[in-house]
Amino acid sequence: MPRPIPTAPSRVTLARLIAVAALAAGLASGTVEAAGPRDEVRSAFTSAKNQFNDLDLDAAMATLDGAVARAAGAGLANDPSLAPVHALRGGIIFSNSGNRAQALAAFKQAVQADYNVTLPIELRSPELQKLLEEARRSVQRPGNDPIVHTPPAFANGADLEFVAQANVQLPDNAQMVLYWRAAGSSGEFNGELMDLFGNVGSFNLSAARHANNSIEYFFYAFDANNKQLVNRGDKERPLKVSPTGETVGGGGGTSPKGPGGEEDEKPPGDTGRKKPHTGKTKMPRVFLNFGVGTGAGIARGSAELTYQQFTPGAGSTTYNAREQACAIERWYAGNGRIAGDQLQFQQNITDVTAIPGVLPLGTTVQSLSAAYDPGYCGQHHPVTTGFASAPLHIAPEVGVRVARNFVIAAYARLQVVSGSKVFTEDPVAKPNESFALDVRSGNPSGFRRKPPFSWGVGVKFKYFFLPEDRKFRLFAGGFAGYGSARLRVNMGFSNDRNGNSVPDAIESPFSGPINPANNKIDVANCVAVWPYNGSCQLGTAGETDQNLARSVALNTKATDTRIDTVKIGPGFVGALFGFHYQIIKHFGLYGEIDIGAWFPSTTSALFDLTIGPSVTF
Repeated sequence: MPRPIPTAPSRVTLARLIAVAALAAGLASGTVEAAGPRDEVRSAFTSAKNQFNDLDLDAAMATLDGAVARAAGAGLANDPSLAPVHALRGGIIFSNSGNRAQALAAFKQAVQADYNVTLPIELRSPELQKLLEEARRSVQRPGNDPIVHTPPAFANGADLEFVAQANVQLPDNAQMVLYWRAAGSSGEFNGELMDLFGNVGSFNLSAARHANNSIEYFFYAFDANNKQLVNRGDKERPLKVSPTGETVGGGGGTSPKGPGGEEDEKPPGDTGRKKPHTGKTKMPRVFLNFGVGTGAGIARGSAELTYQQFTPGAGSTTYNAREQACAIERWYAGNGRIAGDQLQFQQNITDVTAIPGVLPLGTTVQSLSAAYDPGYCGQHHPVTTGFASAPLHIAPEVGVRVARNFVIAAYARLQVVSGSKVFTEDPVAKPNESFALDVRSGNPSGFRRKPPFSWGVGVKFKYFFLPEDRKFRLFAGGFAGYGSARLRVNMGFSNDRNGNSVPDAIESPFSGPINPANNKIDVANCVAVWPYNGSCQLGTAGETDQNLARSVALNTKATDTRIDTVKIGPGFVGALFGFHYQIIKHFGLYGEIDIGAWFPSTTSALFDLTIGPSVTF
């Protein structure tokens, strides 16, 4: 069942639920409408996101384009409910083709529909966030109304569809509530949890319930902890709508120095020719370079340590027995490989069945094994194409001059800092200890997982320009080698400290459709999120697991953002250019920019800047 609907501020309490008989009468009279255009948009968005997570990008684009076309045909071309659709379209375009202009155009459509639109969790990379903000700057910021709302048309005997748009960026797992009662009534306001899509909430009040009475109402939006965010109207100043349509309330010079750093001398009568440099420095034969640097590259493909994350919750139908099996197998495997087939999975899970509470209620080893999909469970979370850093590397190098201006060097690239910040359950703890201390903890400490050491070795070819007696010389050339590098990627969501493949900030005890009769979780179709295996039960047993999941979310810091890496390589080739400055006879300084293409496991580009001392002979 979903979070309880928050009580309206100023001590407003919730009215009793509408009697089942009244609701049945409304259904029998045919006053409950079928799914409308906005429902089709939302359904298409969910389908496209699942297709995107399965890396079927063309199908996802087709689904979204069809939804946009149908919405336009229904008169919803600029409806704010299309904003998440356009945002997802822009992210898929960028992931599929890297076409920045087309992605920006889609984002502009999104912010035109809803200025405060946010990206889906799968697409929250710094590159796409920056692109969305660029699109946002191209449109005019909306007015100051905290919640944008146009009162519904009121016809006798017809349902009332309330639609309200928060004029802020609602956080994940936020909710919007409609409070209403018959105008003039001294009774309590009814609290109705609205269907929330993006920043837009909607609720259909049946004719049987409003009984053609004038309605007083107001809206509140709350975060996942039931903290008030914004509101439109309140108990003392409600909005009002009546059958008559009446609405009320609510409310330059040049340097004298020559290229050698000394004053140029000019012979008498000659104002153009410069006297040749008189320094005796000759180009060294051997270069011992000790460089330190940083880099940036194009991150694409999948995160190295982060499996495909799940986003269960009330109203979500993407978490089922397959996801339960994935979560258990990933936890069991730890740092190792997950089971390659259902038989191996069955053997693995049999090893831990003695631990109380490991198996979800209503499941068996056989049923979970039948649901296990190694191809799906082994997927790592996709990374949106964009620039990412490779924070720190050292690059020792030995070069020998083999011709007048030509140097061949052997070098190593040792990435000593990857920037990874991935926290999960302890992958080396015994299963029973891990389950008790990590998996079933309301505030798991988490274990920091780090990627392996990144190294590469290669050969450089450098050609030096300018006369060999100059202290300062430029060079250019190429390089090639074997090894790996890692790019630091902000995943845009929190860590998974208890190791159940759900980001802690959006931890949910169950998943499943919402029962439209009472806006609560459909218990008959409820799926418990592992390890909260009793959360779908009524009473104390269910509340214990529900509270445990909420505790994980509440104990997650806002700064707990997962930083993973993308591994590129193992082959690389590229071009370089730089400088060498011979300070004294056996000591110099060098700087170099390498532009490399890395392949074939993950094809990418990496730009390295390296600088350091050079000992020469």
